[in-house]
Amino acid sequence: MNANEVVQFVDDALYTKMGQHLNDLQQGVILGVLNHQKYSDIADEFGKSEGHIKDVGYELLKLLSSVFEEPVSKANLKSVLERNKNLNFSFGDNVIHSHIISCSNINFEPSNLSSAKSEKHQTQKAKIQKLRDRGFNDEEIAEILDISLELINKSDETHEKSTL
Repeated sequence: MNANEVVQFVDDALYTKMGQHLNDLQQGVILGVLNHQKYSDIADEFGKSEGHIKDVGYELLKLLSSVFEEPVSKANLKSVLERNKNLNFSFGDNVIHSHIISCSNINFEPSNLSSAKSEKHQTQKAKIQKLRDRGFNDEEIAEILDISLELINKSDETHEKSTL
């Protein structure tokens, strides 16, 4: 079962049991956990703080515990999903990386993913600029947007490059 199918299975189970779908961040947390990523790495990928990802992960695992009617943790997510799907996901140490990494963009074509990331980046840069115009400093902006100072600095660097 590839990463796309795993996410679809979890989304279907969640919707059937709770009437809600996974959001993009929850999908990313599932894929990251199955790929043995740290919350800090997942946070970097999504431009969020590690604390925010931990909170999302905690709530998601609690939700999945209700859906699958057994305790779900980072350590047992794969086995819970395997038991409930009655399929072997083929997540050996080497196989998981190729499945998760090759499918982690979940139904996005590479060009769509690139434009979606670019659009998200432009939106974030605009938010940062609006907050600066209102007198907020970078630390306050990072807290308000729940992003790292690094991302604010990266936003400045890309703005400088585009104006040169």
